[in-house]
Amino acid sequence: MLTRQIQLPYGRQVRTATIPEEWLGVVVHPEPVAPAGEAATLVADALSRPIGVPPLREWVQPGQSVAIIVDDYTRKTPVSQILPPVLDELDRAGVDRERIRIVVALGTHRPMTHDELVTKLGPEVVERFGVINGLGEGGADAVHVGTSSRGIPAWVHRTVVEADLRIGLGMITPHMDAGFSGGAKIILPGVCGEETVNAFHAASAFLPVNQLGNVDSPLRQNLEEFVAERVPLHFIVNVVITLEGQVFQCVAGHPVQAHRVGVRYAKAVFGVPIDRRYPVVIANSYPYDIDLWQSFKGAFCGDLMVADGGTLIWVTAAPEGNSTYPLVPTYAGRDGQELIREIQEGRVADPKQAVAGVQFAMLKGRFDLALVSTGLTGADARAMGIAYYPSVEEALTMAVERLPVSERKRSVAVIPQAGIVLPVLKSAGGP
Repeated sequence: MLTRQIQLPYGRQVRTATIPEEWLGVVVHPEPVAPAGEAATLVADALSRPIGVPPLREWVQPGQSVAIIVDDYTRKTPVSQILPPVLDELDRAGVDRERIRIVVALGTHRPMTHDELVTKLGPEVVERFGVINGLGEGGADAVHVGTSSRGIPAWVHRTVVEADLRIGLGMITPHMDAGFSGGAKIILPGVCGEETVNAFHAASAFLPVNQLGNVDSPLRQNLEEFVAERVPLHFIVNVVITLEGQVFQCVAGHPVQAHRVGVRYAKAVFGVPIDRRYPVVIANSYPYDIDLWQSFKGAFCGDLMVADGGTLIWVTAAPEGNSTYPLVPTYAGRDGQELIREIQEGRVADPKQAVAGVQFAMLKGRFDLALVSTGLTGADARAMGIAYYPSVEEALTMAVERLPVSERKRSVAVIPQAGIVLPVLKSAGGP
């Protein structure tokens, strides 16, 4: 039988999947896009013509304190390319360097190492500016600023709360809860305390369907409302990058209006029209494959392509395994409705991880999952209630041979970069 070799980006390496030609239906790649210009020019243009607000230099006052909030090591945002033009704008407005703090939006992720900060921000920025790497032990730097109208207690980083001006830097990609990343999400959950993050994530347990690519997701509305009420974000600079990591386009300005323009660019880069769902889908979680938590993105991308009763072969390098969220596999193996009741009644040890279990149960209720990973183990898979295979080929053989012989031809779809791609059924409207 003729075969085709499909290259899967895998952590810092490439993993090859060998697939019988007769079985292969489609390899999902977005249409190639070229950057609209040099990254520095795109950022400068966005800063000079912001959306919904005047340019920074026209309204920022000398003497004001500024918190520039940037995303962390789990995101591919080229912050080192975006920060210098923003700092130049603040300098032109007369803001002293000593009044600027750069705050890393860790959410519930681990603090960044020094080397990661240097790579992310650039050595000169790390050396010359105050960089705040998280909320401190036990969330000591979080302050309470009330409760949102939807009942979320607002514990936010003190430096962010006390700043006269808050600027968010990030990137816009499809997101499985908030529809798309970027915008006000840099504040919630980015620089919020554990109690706030848990309450926010708990809301996603009750979403009936996958929200990937839905910019009107209830969680997106929730977080934007929270930020506007409790800790307003004054300005964003968000980029959309190509699958090769180049800056495709940049938007700046109002945290909602500019974000929505950026979403249109993101759909052009990451959206892929598909004709149908497939009985077998190989979803490789790259580039969000550092650990189990990030790798869920790939599974939810695959969800948009797998037919009911089919099989999702979930591939991830996960070099950091599952050390950050140790309860997730156990929660993922639980009954989803039972978990929802326990979340509602406050009977779970970690609501955020329990919500991940509810979401995963939603997937398992519709199709079978098979895990292929070197960073996650067979024990992790068993805890989640799914199969584990050492190779894509073994998982693929299992999945296809379950199908009637008449249905095996063109039964397999492959998503090499499922952590960032947005499949859109043509019948539901293109991207």
